[in-house]
Amino acid sequence: MSNKVVMNKKILPFVIVILLFAGSKATAQYQHQIGVRLGSADQINSTGISYRYFMSEGKAVEGILNLKSPYSVAALYEFFKPIPAVNNLKWFYGAGIYAGFQGDENLGITGIAGLDYQFTEVPINLSLDWKPELSIVQAVKFRASTVGVSVRFSFGKK
Repeated sequence: MSNKVVMNKKILPFVIVILLFAGSKATAQYQHQIGVRLGSADQINSTGISYRYFMSEGKAVEGILNLKSPYSVAALYEFFKPIPAVNNLKWFYGAGIYAGFQGDENLGITGIAGLDYQFTEVPINLSLDWKPELSIVQAVKFRASTVGVSVRFSFGKK
């Protein structure tokens, strides 16, 4: 079975949960989110700890510390736009850089786009994203088929 099929089967339950809880009326505004990101096996910066800080209603910075080989860290600047049909569901996009600490792909740029849902009753955030990467130092390589799911604890209400 290909990695894409396995990843799609892992992501489907998260999408279902988002749709089931999409009927919430109130919007919770949190400034901090911390949790885990599970991403594609072929990414330099994929699976690890995710921390997101909202500077304003629609702008955030996110750091990802990749805890599997090759070890890496990424910093992203993200923009969030509401999806009016579903409360607490937003789409987002952004870009950033990453640095690897092993191998010959040590520095690169990355983009990100996806869906983000903040639960109202519990301080939990879910994201489903596409995060292509372009390694630019030592070895040049582009990874387009990179997806991930993040589950974060939200805190610090505005």
